[in-house]
Amino acid sequence: MQTLKSQSTNINLGISLALSLLWMYAATAKVIEFDQFKIQMSQVGFLKPFAGVLAWIIPFAEYSLAALLLISGTRRLGLIGSAVLMSVFTVYIAGMISFSPQLPCSCGGIINNLTWQQHLIFNLLFTGLAYWGCYRFKHFKITNI
Repeated sequence: MQTLKSQSTNINLGISLALSLLWMYAATAKVIEFDQFKIQMSQVGFLKPFAGVLAWIIPFAEYSLAALLLISGTRRLGLIGSAVLMSVFTVYIAGMISFSPQLPCSCGGIINNLTWQQHLIFNLLFTGLAYWGCYRFKHFKITNI
């Protein structure tokens, strides 16, 4: 039977791994479909001037967060960064639902096949997971994960 500490450690590790896998998948999908990703971002009016730069920055940030989450010494920073970036993406999706629901999603991979509403729910779940990870990191001592 697992101790409370080992259960807590497993939960914390699971949160970090889930977020890391999400970031690796999302970044890789964007890199593989780079030209399409950049074009779709440039179709959004307020992103058009920055689409070229964002097309590089976003996958880099996602890969960076994945790496931070996998290293125990940087995991807290990875969780905070995940919470912030997921929040930004979630607000973006909510804005797209409100103002431009006909535009395609530029996320790449199978996530691209979700409707905007499904994508919002998906993002809300992972945003909540990231914030829960931040809370758990602060309130439960994480060691040697």
